[in-house]
Amino acid sequence: MERTETFEEFRRRELNKNVGSKRDFKIKGSWGVYDSYKHIRKNGWYNIGRPLKEGEFYAIIRGINNLLAEEVALGNTITFPANMGRLELRKSKRGVGLVDGKLKITYPIDWAETFKLWYNDEEAHQNKNLMYFENEYVYHVKYLVTGPRARYVNKCFYQFALNSFLKKHLSDNIIAGKIDTLWN
Repeated sequence: MERTETFEEFRRRELNKNVGSKRDFKIKGSWGVYDSYKHIRKNGWYNIGRPLKEGEFYAIIRGINNLLAEEVALGNTITFPANMGRLELRKSKRGVGLVDGKLKITYPIDWAETFKLWYNDEEAHQNKNLMYFENEYVYHVKYLVTGPRARYVNKCFYQFALNSFLKKHLSDNIIAGKIDTLWN
């Protein structure tokens, strides 16, 4: 059967099947850097010595985030003060096995190759055959809180998400063998 749509159109249609045509995400109760700055300014700077200009505040946040990113990319565990927890890299083993007589595949799905397969083979598309990365290990960045809860008042000011640049840097270090980490 000859397709009338291009691969990009096919891929876009498949990606939008489960999502729907409209994506409206509302994040509620989330604070950005500017919201944090306004809150600290409104509450008298919490005895930090002197009021900070907005640019100085952003420079401090950016510097801390860069230091955190460097430590994560090197596979180091970051322990936060005041029982806020720690950020660490963990790995888990992936593979194929039988569980209760059924085939269990725990490799991550390679969606780019899967969509190419589905575009070129209609039967594979109908059967929802998947292509997998055959990595022996999968790495995760985990945020762990151990022991009692954090000992500070404003518990709404922290979040750490890996961007694509940091993920690539971390991946390069793992492939080069510079990082070995804890098991999940």
